[in-house]
Amino acid sequence: MGILLEGINGPVSGRVGNVVFYQVGNQTRARSLPYQPKKKRKPTIRQEMQRTRFKLMQDWLRPLRVLLRIGFRQDDSPRSGHNAAMSYNINHAIIDNDGIYTINPETFKFAQGPLSSPRNPTASLEGNAIHFTWEKPDVYATLGMARTILLIYNSVQQHCHWHSYGASAYRLKDTLETNYFGYEEGDECYAYIAFIDEETGQVSDSVYAGTLVMPPRPSRLKK
Repeated sequence: MGILLEGINGPVSGRVGNVVFYQVGNQTRARSLPYQPKKKRKPTIRQEMQRTRFKLMQDWLRPLRVLLRIGFRQDDSPRSGHNAAMSYNINHAIIDNDGIYTINPETFKFAQGPLSSPRNPTASLEGNAIHFTWEKPDVYATLGMARTILLIYNSVQQHCHWHSYGASAYRLKDTLETNYFGYEEGDECYAYIAFIDEETGQVSDSVYAGTLVMPPRPSRLKK
């Protein structure tokens, strides 16, 4: 506690917060207290679990940062697309197997929005192209001027390839060229599709379209 020695306008003596006042002759001097780091507490089991889940999802989302700004854009929320995607996927796309956490690719989403989602999409690999197909939207579908967002995610290399504003939602097919950049033979990759309205930028929830295993690169194929 600091003490006013000569009234409210007089010199100060003692401690105020992290500052100590003291007198040297006719001078009032001050010095800060040395920093004393707080003793680290061992995290609880629940805290440790949450940190592990958070890091797992953070690593998974790292290659998707740009795409998440489109897929999880929330104009009425201060949260970034990345933070919104973290919040959703930590709660819906992590599997707990006796304390061992893994990503569930089938429930993972890179987009979430009010448009109707693609119906029963599939993905197949032919050469260096991934072909997506989906069923005709039903009569109650809310699509507007919807076009595709296609994503292929390499879970081994943690690499992704995507494009937005592709084919019309009513075309029922689209293609994503891979060029094999960032892929190795045998890598397991996950395919996803969503719709985006070219006028409003609104999106649908993304949908898992299947798992693909990358073949040898063309240069490695036997003649």
